[in-house]
Amino acid sequence: MTSRDVVFTFWRETWADAVRRQFMPPDRLAKALLAEERVGKLLVVDPFRSGPVQVARQVLGWPPTPFPSSPTAALFSPMRLRRGEAHGPRSLRRSYADYDRRLEAKARARGLEAPALITTNPFYAAYAPLEWTGPVTYYAWDDWSALPALERWWPDIREAYTIIRSRGHRVCAVSQTLLDKVKPRGVGMTVPNGIVPGEWQAPWQPPAWLESLPRPRILYAGAIHSRLDTERVREISRAFPEATILFVGPAVTSDVVAMLGHLPNVEVKEALPRKEIAGLIHEVEVCIMPHLRNALTKAMSPLKIYEYCAAGRPSAVTDLPPVRGIHRVVQLVPEGESFPEAVQRALDGGPMTEAERLEFLDANSWARRHDEILDLALR
Repeated sequence: MTSRDVVFTFWRETWADAVRRQFMPPDRLAKALLAEERVGKLLVVDPFRSGPVQVARQVLGWPPTPFPSSPTAALFSPMRLRRGEAHGPRSLRRSYADYDRRLEAKARARGLEAPALITTNPFYAAYAPLEWTGPVTYYAWDDWSALPALERWWPDIREAYTIIRSRGHRVCAVSQTLLDKVKPRGVGMTVPNGIVPGEWQAPWQPPAWLESLPRPRILYAGAIHSRLDTERVREISRAFPEATILFVGPAVTSDVVAMLGHLPNVEVKEALPRKEIAGLIHEVEVCIMPHLRNALTKAMSPLKIYEYCAAGRPSAVTDLPPVRGIHRVVQLVPEGESFPEAVQRALDGGPMTEAERLEFLDANSWARRHDEILDLALR
């Protein structure tokens, strides 16, 4: 099998973040590249790190996150004084020209030859010269131009999409909506999120506190933030007063967490280890995703839906383009229709058969997803 040298760059996260989380799309892809036969030499690159911050961490005794370095694989973490991202086209071009020079020098020192570039950073794909590498593939795993935390950069991100289009870069997006937003002039492909089958097999390990909670247990597993439609949650709470409605995940938006805490049959729990998340989902009666309809949610590929299905659970979810057609046990809630009625349909329909679940695991594995991404990026 012919191999190709590859450079993979993170953007808003680092290799250390990927090791800590282990489940987001860039985390999965970086790990897959390390074991991929089609990849020759590999350079994994963090975004710019603040030199003073890294020195302070060393002084405080923070242990570095290990990387499986080898003659064919290396991690590069370029340093600079400034901590935050540049702002405005002129500053971004200057910043990413510097970043690009450093990556080129590191790649040459490591002996990479004509490497393909896969980047999750729209600014790097748009504003860097990139004359030493190619083809360039932008891996769009969220619509950053709609993420509230990045509102200051929205004009720059939209301009980056335009430049990516004009430069003819390849684009792999997690949803058709997101691909349509970037509108690549070069080759484009939609590859949604996936799952690792081995993480969704018995023995299941639910948290100890689950068994004592009243049934039916209705679960939302994921970050608790502003994309939640709190009015739909109120409706579910009123319609199922005897149920336990669980929200399990990182508390991102404090006012949403506070609202949930005031509902009588809602339990908010902290994020769990991956093994317990799989056990939790497998043991509840129904899962939910009551998301608002906005530019961000219409473009995302909700990982939680694939995880609900990986455990065989029925679910009720806001009807958004990326969640249509995933599986028959996913009950869609179109705009204006009743979310509690969809929850009841999910309860009545019950879980997948074990044969269906195993078929879903095979069809939606990250291994299959990564094959598709590399078919695009390396050809």
